[in-house]
Amino acid sequence: MAKAASVEFIGVEKKYGQVTAVRDVSFRVEAGTLVTLLGPSGCGKTTTLRLVAGLELATGGKIMIGDQDVTALGAAERDVSMVFQSYALFPHMSVVENVMYGPLASGASRKEAEAMAREKLALIGLSGFEKRLPSELSGGQQQRVAVARAIVLEPSVLLFDEPLSNLDAKLRRKVRDDIRDLQQRLGLTVLYVTHDQQEALAVSDKVIVMDNAVIAQEGTPADLYERPRTRFLADFIGEANIVEGRFGADAGGVTFAAGSTSFGLGDIPVPEGASAVALRPDRIQLTLDPAGAFTIHRVAYVGHAREYLVTAPWGEMLVIRPLRERAIAAGTRVSLEIDLGAAIAISG
Repeated sequence: MAKAASVEFIGVEKKYGQVTAVRDVSFRVEAGTLVTLLGPSGCGKTTTLRLVAGLELATGGKIMIGDQDVTALGAAERDVSMVFQSYALFPHMSVVENVMYGPLASGASRKEAEAMAREKLALIGLSGFEKRLPSELSGGQQQRVAVARAIVLEPSVLLFDEPLSNLDAKLRRKVRDDIRDLQQRLGLTVLYVTHDQQEALAVSDKVIVMDNAVIAQEGTPADLYERPRTRFLADFIGEANIVEGRFGADAGGVTFAAGSTSFGLGDIPVPEGASAVALRPDRIQLTLDPAGAFTIHRVAYVGHAREYLVTAPWGEMLVIRPLRERAIAAGTRVSLEIDLGAAIAISG
């Protein structure tokens, strides 16, 4: 494979008339890593990916691939390949012909192009499928053909735009693992776009969360899940109960008061201006307590766990408990125990 290259955005902006799709965005993707752009629809993540590919040109800032300034270069002048959401396979061409297309268009002989295509198809486990048409493949196999076509010219950067959105849940898990395995085996630089939080956490070395055309926060998957800085991040990355209240302190550390109830949170960091706490629903324990301030409102069995909707003095909150624990019936009064360190003080 060609040597993987880093990608760097320095104050990049993209406008469409009066609409700003990307505003003053700066980040770095280290060579040989997989970085995910994550965010809700319309946040600017796909525009950012297209700016890397050269399918859109920046209206401000600088884009570097390796040590080359590519800001003003078109797609054909950048050593970048992209796997599209729709796969964009040619339906009338066989698998090997689809993968050969890039080398042929770049001037390789038919013999050379076929050898390159077969090598990459073997790499992703599709030897023996060369003569099939895309319509004769499963969704996961079509996705892998698209990947083979993207890496056959050995690009320095590989881009994925929502690559799993057309697959069912079980296949998404397998294909995302295949992509991660391929990236690590070949040392590829990958920039990956998704709106699926679990997918982003599972495959990434680093996640960049975008919101309203800017970067809301970036970090490792653990950083973003365990230490979100804002209400948006806490609610977007995984599930969270956002509870408004007041922070205080006592001999045991940080305290938090909400409604008529207060509880200790241990020694958690509290940013300036914090006015709420995020409580992960799987880090809260329920204890039967006839004098408790909480009531089980609804119980749902969801296969791997039970979800409890609990009425609290400040409103309703979700609690998720494993099936190995004895079920608690709706209408039961309980007390809550929050794992120390599981509460996150947030602002914004």
